[in-house]
Amino acid sequence: MNLEALNSLNDIDPNYPLPRVHEFLSRPQNSAMLDYVFNDPFGCHVFPGDIADYPLEGFFADMDREIGQARQIHLWAYIPTCRYRCHFCQYPTVILNPKAASSQQVFVDLVDYNIKEARMWLQKVPSLANAEVGEFNIFGGTPSLLPEPELRRLMDFYLSHFNFSAATMRFEGEPGTLTRDYLLLLKELGFTKISFGAQSFDDRIISACGRMHSAEECVQTILHAREIGLEWVSVDLIYGMLGQGVDDVKYDLEKVLELELSHVVITKLHMEEFMKTRTGVSGERQSHWQRKGLIGTDSMTFPGLGKQYQMRELVERYLASGYREHPTMYFHQNHLQAEKWKGIITDLPTQYPEVAIGLGGSSKCTRAEAINITGYKAYKEALDQDRLPIEGSRGVSPLQREVNAFKMALSTLVPVDDQVFRQRFEGRSLYDNPIISRTLDTLVEKALVSVQGDVVSLTPNGVTLVEAIINTQFVEPHA
Repeated sequence: MNLEALNSLNDIDPNYPLPRVHEFLSRPQNSAMLDYVFNDPFGCHVFPGDIADYPLEGFFADMDREIGQARQIHLWAYIPTCRYRCHFCQYPTVILNPKAASSQQVFVDLVDYNIKEARMWLQKVPSLANAEVGEFNIFGGTPSLLPEPELRRLMDFYLSHFNFSAATMRFEGEPGTLTRDYLLLLKELGFTKISFGAQSFDDRIISACGRMHSAEECVQTILHAREIGLEWVSVDLIYGMLGQGVDDVKYDLEKVLELELSHVVITKLHMEEFMKTRTGVSGERQSHWQRKGLIGTDSMTFPGLGKQYQMRELVERYLASGYREHPTMYFHQNHLQAEKWKGIITDLPTQYPEVAIGLGGSSKCTRAEAINITGYKAYKEALDQDRLPIEGSRGVSPLQREVNAFKMALSTLVPVDDQVFRQRFEGRSLYDNPIISRTLDTLVEKALVSVQGDVVSLTPNGVTLVEAIINTQFVEPHA
């Protein structure tokens, strides 16, 4: 076994119980999963295509056909500007001072390029204009840096060129820029959902990860949103950051309950230098923590895997009575709805297409996927040459479509019903797929899932390790 990974797993806070998954990950036969969780930075869900160098014409044809058949789609617009780069960030961003005169042209350019890309999508995929948008998200970066005229211009375009008749609209920002006036603007434009990254409610942790807002600004953003009638506020928290202990995560969870957050995303971070992944949003650069030599100093260190799983179990314990996790890492109050956009693209009965417009976007349907360029200069050059800024595309074989559907269904943490699977795949059972069938045998043996009749459910260990299951266990039968 990887001794470094095992030592990290044995990094335990003695004031808290040994995490449930410790014994499982300590077994030599589970070393591949231990290696994965040790090296994986964010627990990304990977549902890759298996046909490399898939022709773009085929990708667009697949998207057009599936979008035309889907009841709803998920539509993204990426605005990648940020006023600084967080220490853990590996995402493609354009760093600028929003108050500088030179930045104003960048905002204009970004909206121009986003609109141009969207127009090209509408030309390449004719069914897109009439497809019912289930949820529209403006993500970043920090879209809340956009000046009011540019945000209005962007929304004027989307509302007049896409079918928003049944859409909910969501906007991602950052506490230092989501002022009360900006929130009022968002409400006027039709946004009903707000999300932002707090990362922590402790100013020491916030500062250590390079954020330039305070915990109080996070609280004020939540209160201002509620005051003006924006009840859906989703807050992102991270556990496993530099200098963070189990007690710090306990404090954050107490704040979640105190603030009665409607929705909260709680993500594991284990920073490791890594290359660009299928999601198309990861960079190829070291984090600021790495570049500045802050990792492993006497004053601040990263909590090991053992402490991270103690943190995860705290999340489960604190939120068990009032919240439901659906999908993994996404928590919502029991009496409220889960994240609509995640359900659209991952729930087994739907798994509809998504279209992402902007730097680093990732668009997909069941048969194909494409990833946008992540470098801003190259992104602009492509659009200036009247080319969609797609860096690569992959196809998905019929066998892999079934595997991806099953993996996405597992990620929702909802039991997978083979009868629903059969409805999706013309009567084919998930057991008819050799990769799924063989993997299920292994997962049952490892007590990561249980099978009762037609229903496959994750065990408690399976819920905790679902990303590792998705990304390490599904291999070709002959592998």
